[in-house]
Amino acid sequence: AIMTLSDIKQSFYTRSFDIAGIENWLSGLALICVLLVAFILYRAIKARRVRYNPYGRIGDAKLIREIMQTAFDQRRPFEVQMWMEAGQRRPTLRCSPKYLGQDNFTIEINGLKSLSDRWIGRQVAVFFRIMSGKDFTYYTFTSCIDGIHMPGQDTCHVTLPMPERLENRQKRSFLRITPPKEFFMGGALWHGANMPPPEKLGEISAWPRPRLLCIPDRLEQFRVLDLSAGGARLRISQEVALAHSLHANSVEQVILMLDLFDPEQRRRLRFWLRCRVQRVWIEHASRDIYMGLQCLAWARPKERPHRHSPAGIEWLRLSGANEVEPLGNWVMRRHLELFREHPPEFYP
Repeated sequence: AIMTLSDIKQSFYTRSFDIAGIENWLSGLALICVLLVAFILYRAIKARRVRYNPYGRIGDAKLIREIMQTAFDQRRPFEVQMWMEAGQRRPTLRCSPKYLGQDNFTIEINGLKSLSDRWIGRQVAVFFRIMSGKDFTYYTFTSCIDGIHMPGQDTCHVTLPMPERLENRQKRSFLRITPPKEFFMGGALWHGANMPPPEKLGEISAWPRPRLLCIPDRLEQFRVLDLSAGGARLRISQEVALAHSLHANSVEQVILMLDLFDPEQRRRLRFWLRCRVQRVWIEHASRDIYMGLQCLAWARPKERPHRHSPAGIEWLRLSGANEVEPLGNWVMRRHLELFREHPPEFYP
C-alpha cells in the first residue's frame, strides 16, 4: 500500500523515543564536556597569572637569590661599570663580594681607596659569573648605587639593591663577542709549515713570518668572527685559502696573535694564543673556510729589563677553567659596553 503524506505525518507524531535507554550515555557525555570546559578555564587563568619571561631572562625572586648566593659562596668577582654621558669613558670597577642581605648586597671595590658620595644613585651595569658543573654561566643586570661606605682605611664598600631581573647573557661555556672595530688593532696567524718549532716558541725573533695577516683597513686575509676567554672563531675566504694552499682538514694547531685596544688602560694588549683547531667547515655558498679554535696556552710580551734587551715572549698556562684570564676580562668589559648601548626592554 502506498503511504500518503498525512500517514507519514501521523507516524512521525506518534513515534516515541526510549530516553531511559540512553540516559547513562548522555550523562557521561555531559560530564566530559563539563570537565573539558573546566580544564580550558583553568589553563586560561593560570596563563594569565604566569608572567612571560623571554629566553635568557630570569624574573623569579627565589631563583635570583639562589644565583646570587652561589656567586657569593664561590667568591666570584663582580664587574661594575658606571654609566656615563655619551662620549665619556665608562670606568669599570672590579669588586669582591662581601655581604648578601635580604634586599641588598655589598661588594668591595678592589684597588680603590674611596668613592665620592656623588656616585650614590648613579646607574651601573653589573656583570658576574658562576660555575655550573664544569662551565661558567654569565649574568648581567642594571642597578643603582644605594650606598657607599668606608669601613676601614683604604677600603671602599658599595651597596646595591637585590636585582629584580637577571639576564643570562650567554648559555655557552664561554662568553663570546665579535671584537668591535675600534678596539681591534690587528692579528696574525701561523699554521702548517709556518708554525715555529717548539724549542723556539719563546724567541719571537726566530719565528717564520706569519702565514696570514689581518690589518684593519689595509689587509684582511682572515677575519676574527668572535672571541672568548677560551678560544676564537675565524673565517678565511676561498680566494685566500687557494692562494696560500690552505687545506681545511690538514690544519691541527695554529698560533693566533691578537692586538686589542684596552680603553680603560688606554694601551694595546697583545696576546699569542696556541690553539687546537676544534672544528673546520666550509660554507656551501661562498666556499669560505670557518675555523673554531680552542686555546691550549697563551703568551704575552716578556718584560725587558733594559731597552736594548732582546724581545721575547713568555708562555703561560690557562686558568683552572681553561681560560686566558686577561683576554676574558677584555671580552667581559666590551660586552658590558654593548649591554649599555642596547639594554633589554624590561629595564627602565
